[in-house]
Formats: sequence, structure tokens, C-alpha cells
Amino acid sequence: MKRIFTLLIIMVLLLSVPSIVHTAAQYSEQPAVLTVGHTTMLSGNFFSDLWGNNTADIDVRSLLHDYPIIAQTKAGDYQFNKTVVSQIEKTEIENGDTTYSISIRKGLKYSDGSPIDARDYLFSFLLFSSPQLKAITGLTPSYAHIVGFDEYNDGLAKTISGLRLINDQTFTLRIKGEYLPYFYEMVYVNANPYPISVIIPGAKVMDDGEGAYISGEITEDVLRKTILDSEEGYLSHPMVTSGPYRLLSYDSKAHVVEVEINPYYSGNYVGKIPTIPRLRFQKVNNQNIHQQMALGKIDLVNKVTDGEVIDKAIALKQKGSLRVKSYPRTGSGFLAIANERPVVSSVNVRQALAFCLDYDVLPKEFLKGHGKKVHGYYGLGQWMVNAVGVYGINQLPHYELNLKKAEELLILDGWNYDKNGDKYSKWSSGLRYRKTEDGNLEPLSFHMIITPQNKAANLIFDMLSNSLSKIGGVIFAEEIPMDQALSQYYRQEERNFDLFFLGNNFLYFFDPANTYRIGDEYQGAMNTSGLQDEKLAALAEAVTKVPSKDKDAFLKGWLEFQKYWAEVLPMIPLYSNTYYDIYTPDLEDYHPEEHGNWSTAILYASLNR
Repeated sequence: MKRIFTLLIIMVLLLSVPSIVHTAAQYSEQPAVLTVGHTTMLSGNFFSDLWGNNTADIDVRSLLHDYPIIAQTKAGDYQFNKTVVSQIEKTEIENGDTTYSISIRKGLKYSDGSPIDARDYLFSFLLFSSPQLKAITGLTPSYAHIVGFDEYNDGLAKTISGLRLINDQTFTLRIKGEYLPYFYEMVYVNANPYPISVIIPGAKVMDDGEGAYISGEITEDVLRKTILDSEEGYLSHPMVTSGPYRLLSYDSKAHVVEVEINPYYSGNYVGKIPTIPRLRFQKVNNQNIHQQMALGKIDLVNKVTDGEVIDKAIALKQKGSLRVKSYPRTGSGFLAIANERPVVSSVNVRQALAFCLDYDVLPKEFLKGHGKKVHGYYGLGQWMVNAVGVYGINQLPHYELNLKKAEELLILDGWNYDKNGDKYSKWSSGLRYRKTEDGNLEPLSFHMIITPQNKAANLIFDMLSNSLSKIGGVIFAEEIPMDQALSQYYRQEERNFDLFFLGNNFLYFFDPANTYRIGDEYQGAMNTSGLQDEKLAALAEAVTKVPSKDKDAFLKGWLEFQKYWAEVLPMIPLYSNTYYDIYTPDLEDYHPEEHGNWSTAILYASLNR
């Protein structure tokens, strides 16, 4: 008989977490509104990262959706969410699999007052794993660790056998032994609840003894209507949600969002609920920040990076007219590369481009000293950077402005012809060419997209243009709106660029495995670079394939991944910086530097007006 080793993590959650309901009568007829400006334009992706990860969208998304099973704490760690989970039981099975039994607290509700129970969490796993959603997004979610996922995702099974509905409040999830150990093992069971009644009307989550499944009309047509409809779809207009705020409106033309307190919200992992009645999100350009704040049109600007704006804000802080909070960024600014395109598909060309840049320019001229050069796939605010220290970072390949080295790499890569097919020499004028497999000549020409009024992107373009002109290359710029640029970046439409300046912020649960997976099903919102390198994929997966919370083992894998990443350059790292949040004095108790994310910090803040 199979032996079962049972480890009870039955959490005696003595803390009672009652549902906290605030009636509309608590607020005045004209509730106070905090207007939040963001230098990144909202694109309307307020549901899932399967459609991209615009930082402005993430800020809204994190306010609308909550009640995760796993919560990030103020101390920078993570734990089971006491507001959501009443009991956890972990069972280690003889064949190497592990099963978690999770009981959801009674009394949780969506923003419309409808109840949340175990079925809502199972629906989240089932929806994102479904072949119907995969057909729409073209992407495979990161649930391959669940027993039965593959058959379900391929459309060969009705159920996910590793997901079981035990009763209204309890479900189990079985993890394949081949996916263990895992540094963030608890995160394997993490999910947010989503309303099946909105996304698949009339459907239910069922379990007849062979695994959980969706009973109802789950078709591509239904999901396209309920999720992607531009006026009512859950992607841009999620009106029934679980977070501290609920959506009032989204103007897709003006790119403006308004939210209000969710009266049914029971709090974050320690029961904290918001007090600011309404929030308004809108785009603001760097050069207009101080004017808009002086006119009272904006109260808070989140994640400011422009050095001139920051320096002026610090000066105004001394006069008492503004407040400023700073914190190290957990991401970086980088030059994105469409590695699937012919010219930049070669590592020699990517390295040559890296040697065409002066990495002191952006920290000095754009950041004004509020950031510095980075050498890999990391941000200064990540714990790994401090843990490995300067010694660790110095093991990564370092690039600097060196046109001689860039030219040597181009010669090595075969860019040795002029436009007539003759040998290119230092006396040649015009562009370098290389011969393709069919014998045609291909010019050393790059296409870069730039978003409007983007100072940093223009500085990068000017550097590349100047450097390439000296070594036989050329670069062309095309200005397009941010939403169109991101659609290309995430390959929601065909990419026609080679290079694109962009920034990112890493999740606390840093796991690069999906970002560099090989296979067409991962290309797009997951593997945005287009680079399919087997060694990189293996090193990325190895980072987290260590015992849970074994930081020493994690750091060893992280450093090996970073060294090879900086060699093959899926993108060119430019800088990481200190973020500054600039806000008016009547916003009190706002401390983004103390919390893991912006959406948590706003829960603890108050508006004195």
C-alpha cells in the first residue's frame, strides 16, 4: 500500500478576520478623490499578465484584484494569507508528488456582494489552463506543475485531475514530483479568485470524483466576448472584483481610470482596508508634472525617474509645498531586442550594439545621478543584488563604449561586404553588408521604435546613430504611441522593430524560467525577447529549482544565469535607479518605501481634505 507522509501545516489562525462592509452612507455625496499621475499610459489590461505587463496597468490591476492565497509581507517575505486561508495541510506522497489542501475563510465577497469560496480559486486555475483561453492568447500559463494540467491544456481531458473540490470552502492541488524542489514552493498554490458568473455566464465549477472542471459553455467565442469586448470585456472593464477598490469607469480614449473603495473588502493579509474613497489614474508627461501638481490637477505621481523633475521636487520639498518618498527600483531600463528578426538574431551583433553605447549618459543626463548602470537582468532593489555584492556583479560581462571591439564583432559575424559585394575596408564608405544563405546582400540596418516625448529613448538613439555611422551601420527611428509599441513588444501584432527602449519591474517571486522558455507557445507576453537559447532556458529554470527558501542555492543559480544572460544579451541592460513618488502634503501616512508594492502602500495612506 502506498505510504503517505503527512506534514500538517494546519495553521491555528486565531486572528478572526470578519468581513468588513462599508456602506455608501459613510462617504459624503462628493467623496474625496486622489488623482494619481503615471508617466506610462494605461492600456486597459486590468485582468491578467497574459495580455502584457504595462506598469501603469499593473498598478490598477493590483487594486482591483486581491485575496491571493500567498501574500507578500511588509518584511519582504511571503506567507499564507490569513485573511483568505483558514487552514493548510501539506501531504508528501511516496511517488514524489505533494498535495496541498487549502480551506478558504467564509464571508469573503466580491465587489458586488456575491460570495467567494473554493470554486472561485479553482475557476482561476481552470480558466487560465483552458485550451480555449490558450487559443485566444497563444500562450501556455505557468501551471504545468499541476497533475493533469497537460491533458487539460491540450484539450484531451475534461478535468484537471490534480485539482479537487472537497467542499464549498476547501480544495486540493497536487504538485508533480518532477517540479520539486522549488524555491517558491508555496507559490505553486497561489491564485486570485475571479467571478465565473461574469466570465462564463451560467457555468459552474464541478467535481464528479475525477478532478475539477468547468460545467457550462466555455468556448473561444464566449471568452472573446466576455473578456476582450472593448466596452464591457473583463480585460478592460472588470466590474466584479476582489480587491480594495472597484472600478467605476475606464475611458479607453483618454486612458483614464476611476476606482472607489470596495465596500465588501475584508482587508489585506493583516486585515488592512483603504480609507481614501476614490482614486483617479491618468497619464502625465515628465515635463508637465510640476505644472499639473501646482494647478491641483494631480496629487501623486508614482515611479518618477526623470532627474530634472526629481531635483525640482526635492527643492520644493524643502519649502514644504511637496512631499517626496524614494525607494530603489526592483527593475531596470533596457534596450529591448526583437531577437527573432534577422539582423539582431546574432549574439555578435547584439554584443556589437552593446559596445556602441556610453553607459554613463543616461545616469548623468536623464537620471541626474539618481541611478546607475547595471550589467544584467536585475534591479537595484532586489535582495539578490545586495546578497551577492560587488564581487558577484563583477563576475558578469561588462560592456562599455568601444567601437573597435564592436567592429571586430561585426567582422567576425560576416559583415564584410560593401553594397557591390566587394570586400568592406576601413576606406569603404556606406554600409556594411553580409551575405544571406541565398547569396543576397543584407545591410547592417536597424529599426528602432520610440514613444512620444521620451527623453531617454532619444538619447539612446542618438548614441547608436553616432556610433553605427562610424563602423558601417545605420539606425532609423519611428515614433509610435506607447499602446501600439507595447502591442508589438508583446507580439499581439507583428513586430517590425529591432530595438525598443523600455523599463520593467520584477515581481518579488523572481523566476526567469517562463521568460526564456523555448517554443512558440511561450513567445509573446512570456518570452518577449524572441531569443530561444537552450542553455539560457536551462539556467533560467535552474535558478528556482532548489529547496524551498534555500537562499544560498538560489543565489548560486541566479549568478550563473546572470553571467550567461549578459553574454548572450536577450536585451541590453542600461540602468537601474531610485524611484521617487511626488505628492501633495495632504496625502498622509504614505510610505511606498516600506511596502513591497504601491497598491499596498496606498492602503495605509489617508487623504486629509
